[in-house]
Amino acid sequence: MKAIIALTVLTLIIMAVIAVVTREKQAKLQKRREYIKKKPMSNNEQIMYWRLVGALPDHMVLAQVGLSRCLGTKDSAGLDSLTAKNLDFVICDKASDVVAVIEIDNRNHNSKSVSKDDERKYKALKKAGIDIIRWRANSLPSEADIRERFTLLDPSKKLRIVKNKSHQTSIFGIGIGRYRNTGAG
Repeated sequence: MKAIIALTVLTLIIMAVIAVVTREKQAKLQKRREYIKKKPMSNNEQIMYWRLVGALPDHMVLAQVGLSRCLGTKDSAGLDSLTAKNLDFVICDKASDVVAVIEIDNRNHNSKSVSKDDERKYKALKKAGIDIIRWRANSLPSEADIRERFTLLDPSKKLRIVKNKSHQTSIFGIGIGRYRNTGAG
């Protein structure tokens, strides 16, 4: 009889310890799942945003735009994994037509997996006729550099991307490869 009582007490103690440990694990898990507010743009992206707004006052500057908002396919299966990708900045005219996409390359853009993903994204944009301009995060262009990169095509204020031979920032040409930054930070 003493053995049954001791076994019952021991079982209750073990169940209590398991309950406490389980509650602690659930509390930690719940804490990890709590939502927190964060900034939608990095410091470099914030700087670039305000420079773009200053340099292109007659255009919409959109930040952190989902690729699927600017690019579609004739059938629903075409974009597959690209739909989850974001574009750093999308420059649109007043009619919301995309003029160009601007990407800010930070140190993460040196890894092979990012490069392959970016390559697929850029090729899809190119096929859709959307120009891409890439600038390095450690050397962002000034407002004057941005204005120089975009010139007015006609009185209706449509922008045209300037292809500058000495400073290749557009990835279009033969393949996707190395580029030099046109910006001075």
